[in-house]
Amino acid sequence: MRKLLTIFVVAGILSAFYFYVPVPEDLENPWIFRLTSCWIRFMQSIMYYEAKYSDVSSGLFADRLMMVPMPENNNNSLTVTTTEFDGVRVILFQPNLPTTKEDQLLPAIVYFHGGGFVLGNPEIMFGVTQRMCVELQAVVASVDYRLAPKYKFPTAFEDSLKATKWFLNNAKKYSVDARKVAIAGDSAGGLLSAAVSQAIKDDSTVPDILFQALIYPTTQQIDVNLPSSQQYHAIFGNRGILCKHDMAMFIGLYAFGEFRQDYYDAFMTDTLTSREFRETSELMQYIDHDIILKSGVRSRYYIKPTSQADNSKLWHDVKDVLLDLRMSPLLRKDMTGLPPAWIATCEYDPIRDDGILYAHRLKNDGVHVSLKNYEKGVHGSWMSEFNLIVYNEMMTDFMVFAKEYIKPK
Repeated sequence: MRKLLTIFVVAGILSAFYFYVPVPEDLENPWIFRLTSCWIRFMQSIMYYEAKYSDVSSGLFADRLMMVPMPENNNNSLTVTTTEFDGVRVILFQPNLPTTKEDQLLPAIVYFHGGGFVLGNPEIMFGVTQRMCVELQAVVASVDYRLAPKYKFPTAFEDSLKATKWFLNNAKKYSVDARKVAIAGDSAGGLLSAAVSQAIKDDSTVPDILFQALIYPTTQQIDVNLPSSQQYHAIFGNRGILCKHDMAMFIGLYAFGEFRQDYYDAFMTDTLTSREFRETSELMQYIDHDIILKSGVRSRYYIKPTSQADNSKLWHDVKDVLLDLRMSPLLRKDMTGLPPAWIATCEYDPIRDDGILYAHRLKNDGVHVSLKNYEKGVHGSWMSEFNLIVYNEMMTDFMVFAKEYIKPK
């Protein structure tokens, strides 16, 4: 009896540890948030100990647990197939049009899923990409780029760029107009969308991207103490959908292909860079906190960072990766001529400000940008399965923007 009671108490404590998470009053459907957070916290615990104490050269067991199979296509208005673009696996959505002229060319969207470069596959975004295909009457190519830590930086970027360029060069094979191919992605996929858009802009051998859609993207990896990060930590601590602990693991595993304790500790204490870099680099102007504070979004609990420790040794070791534009597209010096952008950020998202800063940079260099911060949203709201009000608002806004370019009057 005592043993059963002990087991019950321990199970209760563990359940409370994973299930409890504070939520603000205006958060939509807090129970979905709590349940999702509980599941993610459990999986992240597995990932943390697996990454830190075991051989991760063959990938993470946690990722295999979170993989979902290909959903059944019950929509007669499109055809879904699995194929490859230049060796990169892709799920292809093609609309079944009632009448198709032989010479009719369709618009298209190349989509990159989120998951911190470590988790996920195109199947998890099936509802989103399927809806894009049907409502826009566009071909959608959802890219299955390879994941860290088995495939570290810049593999995810290289797979994404390679698949996109191949599609642009072979667009007619899929009845697609290469001049009407857009790019979209969420979270890590948002970073890939921004970075690939930049690479395509710099490559004269392929057509330009029609537009880029960045859903709560991460766009830089050197300042992890922005107002949105401080606000998230004050409300949720190291809990919720995406906390600082998670980001330290995700970016570290992608950047280095292994768990690095020195990088993890510096990330958690906001001491990634050297004092010289912070005080002299012109790149720091692109991560000015005042831009956020003057943007109109809420920045509760904000404390202006004071002089940080001089982490010169670590910074010297990691700066080439973290400053690489394929990892931090916000740091590109000239944004002129990049594709028009639709950027969605969420209020309760620690990387909210990355999207706002990127929109600011694009606007300053003359790029058309539609930016909206969804005040009841969290990181992960862009998931069709939950059918949240904020998801449907985001999708409606995206459709309005996309149709301006895909179906101009």
